[in-house]
Amino acid sequence: MKKVTQFLIYARSFGLRHYLWLILLFAGYRAATLHVRFFNGIIWSDSEGYYLYLPALFIHGGFEGLEVLTEVQFPMYPGTNKRLTRYTYGVALMQSPFFLAAHSMAKLSGQPADGYGPPYRRAIQIAALLYGFLGLLFLKRTLERHFRPIVVFLTVVGLYFGTNLYHYMVQEPGMSHIYSFFLFSLFIYLAPRFWERPGPGIFAGMGFLLGLITLIRPTNLVLLLYLLLFDINSWARLRERMQFIGQRFGALLLAPLASFLVFIPQFAYWKYISGDWLLWSYGDEGFTNWNQPRVDMVLFHIKNGWLLFSPMAGLAVLGCLLGSWKNRYNIAVVFLILLISLYAFGSWWCWWFGGAFGHRSFVEFYTLLAFPYAWLVSIVWEQKSVYRFTFLLLWAALAYYSYFLTVYYISPHYDWPRWREVVDWMLHFRLGKKL
Repeated sequence: MKKVTQFLIYARSFGLRHYLWLILLFAGYRAATLHVRFFNGIIWSDSEGYYLYLPALFIHGGFEGLEVLTEVQFPMYPGTNKRLTRYTYGVALMQSPFFLAAHSMAKLSGQPADGYGPPYRRAIQIAALLYGFLGLLFLKRTLERHFRPIVVFLTVVGLYFGTNLYHYMVQEPGMSHIYSFFLFSLFIYLAPRFWERPGPGIFAGMGFLLGLITLIRPTNLVLLLYLLLFDINSWARLRERMQFIGQRFGALLLAPLASFLVFIPQFAYWKYISGDWLLWSYGDEGFTNWNQPRVDMVLFHIKNGWLLFSPMAGLAVLGCLLGSWKNRYNIAVVFLILLISLYAFGSWWCWWFGGAFGHRSFVEFYTLLAFPYAWLVSIVWEQKSVYRFTFLLLWAALAYYSYFLTVYYISPHYDWPRWREVVDWMLHFRLGKKL
């Protein structure tokens, strides 16, 4: 009995220390055995738009006459023979080392070195796995500064399996969100150093990070608020922050300069395509619902409603509502960023953001929402055992629900009959009911 107890203690300790590696192994297995509908679609539609900079530059030598799979989505720029993608080059930049490795392997193995074959799709899978793992790692290390290991474990694992984060790391690795998730996580990890150990290096580095984050998804510029308002809990702290900025204003200019440098290649592409340095590549699309944002639909509609498909995130929202008044762990700032983002997403003409599993625009924001989530878990963990046990049951149920909605997801998005079918299977799985 003593040996069994020692083994269980060791297993628990091992799990709390190494669970990210277990997640990576599991995600790698699921990626290696990915359903053909997802594997063939890794470079397709929006994913192809982010990616096509790489075959254009390294295989075709430019965008003139460039062949693509999603022809209707990425036409030639009017009056030219140059292929236009509405998406910026940031994701392609992060994928480029993996693309170059795949391109070399394709040449050495005699496979078509066309940028679209299996080696290139596998390369994107590996890129997403690596960036997703690193994003989780930096998030874990940031949370460990404030919370006990069990709270960090429940937060990281809960948000990974209980939201659409898993989907965009494994099933749609070509989309921008897992890359933004990593960048958000690194930015938040470095935020304290920006103020505690100021200097040209950290100013330029954070500027570069924010520039890349904004380049990939412009609305993610809202993350700047987290840095500016970091650890501001009183008027005295706000005055100190203003004095800090005034005393180091010259050095701080390195941050926007580094951000601007990130955009130079994008400006060059737009100039090459259109003759103008700045280009609104989305055509007639825009924030047309600004005066009547569809926030309720963003949250709960069957067409990608965020909390309908990722109800685990609802615990983070609850943490925001309960924890903002004290602003511990910058929860008030996180809540402000969430509200601004909700308004922006609900104002976009396509509030459901196209084919997706859940509302995909929230994936990178789990790095911020982890703080109110962890704070809520830490409060529960201070209560009696019955409350902790009840929470664990809820936690497991929410993770189970979202994970199996992910497993049985068929693009472009769910409808009510399909949702009911999958939920019915979840509730009756012991009876051997199959989809």
